[in-house]
This record gives sequence, C-alpha cells and structure tokens, in this order.
Amino acid sequence: MKRSEVTYGQLDKVLRSLGFSCQLVTGNPPTRLYEHKKTGASIMLPPFPDDDRVLEYHLVTARVMLDEYGIADPTVFAAKLQKAG
Repeated sequence: MKRSEVTYGQLDKVLRSLGFSCQLVTGNPPTRLYEHKKTGASIMLPPFPDDDRVLEYHLVTARVMLDEYGIADPTVFAAKLQKAG
C-alpha cells in the first residue's frame, strides 16, 4: 500500500484544527473516530502511531469528506497539512 508524505500526527492536528473531535473506539479492529459536530461529518482511521506515514487512501478519504461537507476545500486542506509538518 502506498504511503503519503504526511504523518498520522499531522493529519490529526489538521483535523482537530478544523473542528473535529477524536475518540478511540475499542473493538475489533480498534478505530480513531473523528467527528465534526457542526456538520455531522465523521472519518474513521486506524490508530496507527503518530509518526507513521498516512496511507494514501486514508488521506483521500479525509480530503473528500472535508470537501463534501464544506469544511475545507482540497487546497486549504493541503496548505494546512504542509503547515502542520
């Protein structure tokens, strides 16, 4: 699976800055559940270590959700990720 240049820690920082809360949901498999209360958007990601590089399809999922719910367009999201680095 292809990895991006972004870490899960950077992605977490950006999602929280955009108004998402995060909780660890224990189960099989465990998940990090990001919820944006204002819009109802939610993003589920595996609880990988913060310094692991994000799998490309996780980054695409986040980008699509942010755009679809009007939280941030792809260029704003990309800029925030770059700053978080």
